[in-house]
Amino acid sequence: MTGTHHLSGPGTPGFLGQVARWLTLAGVTIAAAFMLFFSAAFALVLVGVIAIIALIAISVFWIRAKLTGRPFGPKAHMAEIRRQMGMDVQMGQDARQGPRQDPRRTQRSRTGMHGSNGPIIDATETPEGWTVER
Repeated sequence: MTGTHHLSGPGTPGFLGQVARWLTLAGVTIAAAFMLFFSAAFALVLVGVIAIIALIAISVFWIRAKLTGRPFGPKAHMAEIRRQMGMDVQMGQDARQGPRQDPRRTQRSRTGMHGSNGPIIDATETPEGWTVER
């Protein structure tokens, strides 16, 4: 014959067993809540420290840019590069309008000034394509 065994032991627990079970459950609940609050506080402190370090880094770069007179940030940096290269004209155009020609380039080609790759040859656009006059 086989006997039936209960996980809680033989029979029903007495009054002291019930009290011990409730105290154990209360202790585990308090420990779990403490671990939850501790980990949340740790995460909050970690996020705060990262934010403070980022704020300090941005402040240092911003102050350095103001003192040296150089641009700060990607948009300002790109605008400064375009200004130095002489590309202040609008770069993004509608495809129907075709490419924008730089007036300095056409002036140089008309006057016959030489570029870094040799003389600039005057070219004209025809319906079949571009032609070069020599």
